[in-house]
Amino acid sequence: VAMENWTHDFNIGSMVRTANAFQARCVHIVGPHKWNRKGALMTELYQHVEHHPSIAELVECWRNRIAGEIAAARAEAGAAALHAHDIAAASADASGADEILSAGSAGNGEPLGDVRNRLNRLAQCTQAIAAADARIRELEAARVIALDIIPGARPMETYAFPKRCLLLFGAEGPGLSEKALQLADDVVYISQFGSVRSINAGAAAAVAMHAWIAQHAVIAR
Repeated sequence: VAMENWTHDFNIGSMVRTANAFQARCVHIVGPHKWNRKGALMTELYQHVEHHPSIAELVECWRNRIAGEIAAARAEAGAAALHAHDIAAASADASGADEILSAGSAGNGEPLGDVRNRLNRLAQCTQAIAAADARIRELEAARVIALDIIPGARPMETYAFPKRCLLLFGAEGPGLSEKALQLADDVVYISQFGSVRSINAGAAAAVAMHAWIAQHAVIAR
């Protein structure tokens, strides 16, 4: 989650506390303001916080981080596939592995223990490939999401949040900068039904983070 040009220390502290409660990976503070940490009630000690000089630098850094994670996941999948190939190639008669004889060997004479070990290692490789592929799909779907009430924005209540995303929140009053809105993949807003046209920035951030939680968290029953 990121806050652009916030100047109220209480709101910043509230954002950090909420981010920790909803297990955000990182809180990004964009702009020159030096945060007084009183409002966070020491939460900043165990919540990762980064400072950025501009929204452009933040978004570039975040997209590069996602690209790096994709590259790492592809490398893991490739290594697991190569290992699986090596395991299969180690036995010329692997196709006979399931033909278990009463003497404790496979149809090709290979000891049963070795067969089971090889099959287990192949299964582990397959699982590793599947897990890496799932991470790649998740990362490729990552989006930068701006929270603002502007023409063309989508209601948050019907928006499907991707599992990996960067939520951008603007300061009370001016909202997000034009640059932030340009860099965002999507813009969403919180539907409001009273005479008030906006809510406190810290409260808006909490509502948005909980909307993500409602879609992605595993809730114990």
